[in-house]
Amino acid sequence: MKLVFGLGADGRTWPETAAITGDLDDGVVGPHGLVGLIEAQLGLGGPTVSRPVRVASWLTKLRVAGPGKFWDRSFEKDAWSTAGTLLDWRDALVAGGWSGQRIGTPRVDDLADADQAGLPLPPGLSDRAALAARNLATRPGLRIVSITLVEPRLLLPPILARLVNALEAVGVEIGACPLPTLAAAGSDLRRVQNALGGGPREPLAGDGSLVVIESDTALMAAETVADWLAAGPADAVILAPDGDTALLDRALKARGLPALGLSAASPWRGALQVLPLAFASAWRPFNARALLDLMMLPRPPIARWAARRLARTLAEQPGIGGAVWLETWTGLEARLLELNEGHEDPRGKTDRTLVQWRSWTEVGLHDRTVGMPIEAVREVAGRVAAWAIRTDAGGQDPLLLGVASAAGAVVDAATRLELEEIPALLLERMIGQILTDGVSNPAHVAESGALRAVRTPGALWGSATRVIWWGFAGPGDKVAPERWDRAERETLAAAGVTLESPADVSARIGAGYVGVLMNAAEQMLFVRPALAGGEQTTAHPLAHQLRPILHGAADGVLFQGERLLAEPVIDLARRRLSRAPVDTLEPPQGVPQWTVAADLSPTLDSRVESATSLDRLLNCQMGWFAQDVLGLRRGRHAELPDASQLFGTLAHEIARRLLPPGPPPPLSGVRVSASTLFDELLPAMAAPLAQPEHAGELAAAREQVPAAMEALVRLLHERGLEVVGAELSREGCFGNLPLTGRIDLMVRSGAEVAVLDLKWTRSERRYVSLVADGAAVQLAVYHALARADGAVAPGGYFLLRQRRVVAGTGSFLTGDPVDAARSDGDTLRVVVQDWAAWTALASEGVLVAAGLPDSAVGRPTDLGFKVPEAPCRYCDLTGLCRINVEAH
Repeated sequence: MKLVFGLGADGRTWPETAAITGDLDDGVVGPHGLVGLIEAQLGLGGPTVSRPVRVASWLTKLRVAGPGKFWDRSFEKDAWSTAGTLLDWRDALVAGGWSGQRIGTPRVDDLADADQAGLPLPPGLSDRAALAARNLATRPGLRIVSITLVEPRLLLPPILARLVNALEAVGVEIGACPLPTLAAAGSDLRRVQNALGGGPREPLAGDGSLVVIESDTALMAAETVADWLAAGPADAVILAPDGDTALLDRALKARGLPALGLSAASPWRGALQVLPLAFASAWRPFNARALLDLMMLPRPPIARWAARRLARTLAEQPGIGGAVWLETWTGLEARLLELNEGHEDPRGKTDRTLVQWRSWTEVGLHDRTVGMPIEAVREVAGRVAAWAIRTDAGGQDPLLLGVASAAGAVVDAATRLELEEIPALLLERMIGQILTDGVSNPAHVAESGALRAVRTPGALWGSATRVIWWGFAGPGDKVAPERWDRAERETLAAAGVTLESPADVSARIGAGYVGVLMNAAEQMLFVRPALAGGEQTTAHPLAHQLRPILHGAADGVLFQGERLLAEPVIDLARRRLSRAPVDTLEPPQGVPQWTVAADLSPTLDSRVESATSLDRLLNCQMGWFAQDVLGLRRGRHAELPDASQLFGTLAHEIARRLLPPGPPPPLSGVRVSASTLFDELLPAMAAPLAQPEHAGELAAAREQVPAAMEALVRLLHERGLEVVGAELSREGCFGNLPLTGRIDLMVRSGAEVAVLDLKWTRSERRYVSLVADGAAVQLAVYHALARADGAVAPGGYFLLRQRRVVAGTGSFLTGDPVDAARSDGDTLRVVVQDWAAWTALASEGVLVAAGLPDSAVGRPTDLGFKVPEAPCRYCDLTGLCRINVEAH
């Protein structure tokens, strides 16, 4: 077996094979590949574990090592990060030749104590390489005949240098790669290669052999590179250090060129999020947002139709165990029975499915302040892994297999912690670390062609005709700072431990950068956008080396990508790029009046309006049409109610339970009963309020809501009122206007009834103004709906936080009425008049967007409600009528 070994050759390389013809027994390998081959041939191989599992094992060893260590204070604050950092220190020592022994210096001796404590640490690459080097001379089976080194032996890290020396000692021939084929003499590229090799600097003539392409954005950089490749032979090697060519591939495919297929591994791919969300929803207090996110994933852990129903329920009442939640599950069960009707055992299959589904919504089980039992961690992770394997069904989907692997790593790492209860922060850090590597986009693959892409400078180990450095921006590879002081380094050296200095690491990294340019045989293009991913880029370290060489270069060495947008024909790097001009179109502007082609009369004739829809119609006809007629809504994720809405929902339900029809309850026990109901209903209807960010508001509401209920009952007693009902669903008509609504509270005084609408609001000003101006549409609609229960007196608002009734003149609800411009009945008649005018206009196919300056022209005449001052303030669909158009 003949190998080519390079530090950056674990992955895609160029050249792809050790010889032009290729050989099944030859290969190009990096550190992981070389160590793995030796282990396999010597019989040393064993299961490899991920870094998070090793961190968990090392964390346990640090804890078992006992107190009095130099890391104690850091470990107490953040055990996971401390363990990760110290594991890097320990592995660096092993790479230098340390065998875990005490050497007489305190910090190294502390690490030695940890290394010897507890169970053995799963080996990392340094441990495996050291073990392989020690066993080469004593274990038969090595088939490696020769190794060609890409990097000079002097630049190899100490652990790999020792491994190479050990291979040489057992007869493996060690050679160096031949020098690359440099560019033609006299070319700009050759002059730069000579200068970087230590020769004199010569001015660059701009012959196109070396070009630095700069652009304002990565998108323009991709357009420039794709145009250049399309204008000539597309046979370049592209170096993409960030490991992602998705943007460039889009531009290439638009020109009929093959995709490079490099995809950055991301932890945010939908299927991977099942794992952290399953754990996040298991904590107490219950995190409704986590469960909603879980149900809204592109591939949720239960049937998508069922997940969407549960998501809608959570958006309505974010909690578990309430009436709406239980009703939703009843509906899911009925639907499953329908779907399983043809099965031999419909009931059994339905029950089994429901058990699986319910396991994902058994939430809020474990107190964050205590931690999660190890058995519970295994159950959640096992459930996620089982879902992934079951969903994959042998399809070998990389995302689903990645989920199963990550879930297994969670179990392995959690077990190695040797804790009965795993703290929430530690578990979350562990899961985050496991998912850090992520999974590449499985749909983004390389296509057949002459283009090749590599991820690291060291992966380009031989000559290539054309090289493009895509994303030529900093900061480049990072160099770890010096961890040990002089005395410690001297003690380590005396013990035979050779540590690589930051200067040595920098020299090796710098040589790799220069090697890319040296391996370009004809042309080298550096591509640097000023912005990438919305962030400003910095200069690459190699750019600093090139700066004095490029100083004073002729035109053609530096190229600005945006020139392609202004010049029809451009010469770039020995190729002529042509672009045809296109017409520039202005973005659509706001339209105050819209025309609908379809006949809306049948739709409008069948509508039943509510107080909310009428409010929207009177505010903006376009908003009413979009949201109430068409049913358009913002995304489900954004519909989780805010704190004020949740407190209002809680207060409404408490009032419904406290106030059955009949005389009001005794005042003495109301506050205690309301407090009990508050705590009972909170997790079922308003779980987000229990999250830490709402702690202050929740503490205040625990006092305010019971106090408001007490004030409401006191009002009923003082005014001599009887409860007709709470949360009453009513339907009716007023003239030609069909109405529906849900009345918060209806009370009776003698033969008259009145409506009280409960509001949780910070300020009473708005509701006082609505009553005073005769613009309380909600009270007017409820006034009409209450007529079936008797003669209707003016209604009012009960402001829960202020414990005050706001009602107009003539209301028996208060002794301090607001002087109203018109009664509820008069307001209702104006509502009907305006409703008729707006719907008639809609029937003609005309819609008016109230927020645009010229909308007044299209409004019907003689409207009772005046033009709103800020109609778009609470609208979520302003993009439809183009109210919000970005400047251009």
